Amino acid sequence: MASTGSSSSAEKAGAPALSADVVVALTSHNDVRTIAAAVRAATAGLSRAGGAGPVCLVLADGGSTDGTREAARAAAGAGGLVEAAFEPASPLGELPYHGLPGRAAALRAVLRIADQAGARACVVIDARIDGVAPDWVERLVAPVLADGIDYVSPYYTRHAGEGALTRGIVYPMFRALYGVRLRQPAATEFGCSRGLVAHFLEQDFWELDHAAAGIDLRLAEAAVAGGFRAGEVELGVRRVAPRGTPVDLSTTITQVVGALFADLEARVDVWQRVRGSVALPVFGPAAPQAGDAPPVHVDSLLDSFRLGYRELREIWTWILPPRTIVELRRLTEMAPDRFRFDDRLWAGIVYDFAVGYTLRVMAREQLLRSLTPLYSGWLASFVRDAGAVENAGAIDEAAERVCLAFEAEKRHLISRWRWPERLR
Repeated sequence: MASTGSSSSAEKAGAPALSADVVVALTSHNDVRTIAAAVRAATAGLSRAGGAGPVCLVLADGGSTDGTREAARAAAGAGGLVEAAFEPASPLGELPYHGLPGRAAALRAVLRIADQAGARACVVIDARIDGVAPDWVERLVAPVLADGIDYVSPYYTRHAGEGALTRGIVYPMFRALYGVRLRQPAATEFGCSRGLVAHFLEQDFWELDHAAAGIDLRLAEAAVAGGFRAGEVELGVRRVAPRGTPVDLSTTITQVVGALFADLEARVDVWQRVRGSVALPVFGPAAPQAGDAPPVHVDSLLDSFRLGYRELREIWTWILPPRTIVELRRLTEMAPDRFRFDDRLWAGIVYDFAVGYTLRVMAREQLLRSLTPLYSGWLASFVRDAGAVENAGAIDEAAERVCLAFEAEKRHLISRWRWPERLR
């Protein structure tokens, strides 16, 4: 690999200026179990993806205390790596759903390195992934260098119950808002062009509260709202090693959906003009099946939904119209084997929560957490529809129906947004 230098801080005094055609960064935080394999895979991928030009491997570590940085340096060997200099987040803050404190600062540092190096392509990969393949680097870089794509998003093969928050809220709403079918807009891996790197660095969301939790989604929004060309690449199955205690579902919804809702007001001039959606180019061979499906406890999801209706109905009346409350009551009385959460009902609920969030009809965290039982009800229905036949095609078809419902109900969002007094 034509490396830019040995292990060092990217901002070390007196260090020579970096120059690289391709920059690949690994973000890490206490990932000693997986970092060495990730470094070796990235190094091998760089040797093939960078062509004849210089390349640079970057480690953006969020303050690991388990030997992650030392293991990364050892795995890099003579080729070396550059360590991004940034201030990790305080460990006393709430853990982000992706388990990487200070991710916004880490990504900003990586993008600055790529910008200063004049890189034509920059790739970011989460080091906690168990099984990073060298060809991932190639696949994320090639569309940028060879096809003029500015933002390359991975598409991972998942079961019906995996990544369901993305399928149920993030992807369909993102698609309806911005008109592009980017199936995993909050992915922690991506590739980007030199022009998009500069655009990212110009954004004003880096210093926002809780930026670390929703930063990946905000980058995807900045790319498509800014008119940059986006594409997807098939990367197969994504398996990650856990970082500490997993974040509970309500906290994940608060962080991820909160980031999605927070961007509505900032980009209202963009999404109100968008109608329909367009497919994106997909690169790489078709991904394999995901293997054995993990169990999804539908009965527990239904119990959560019914309990939420009993305990949160009065709160929901501040957010949802009466006809929706009536529909929810009907669902609570439905026999489990006949339970079906209509996709358009679900889309309207999410849009109503987005408007309620913007109008601050109550404390935003309380509003977002109260969405959890409703999401559980939708997920129980989705798993029964899509999970009965465990193959990627059936799951994608079910997800497509959800997306079409969000596109159809977007006029409901626009109406509520323009005439908010109707919310009451």
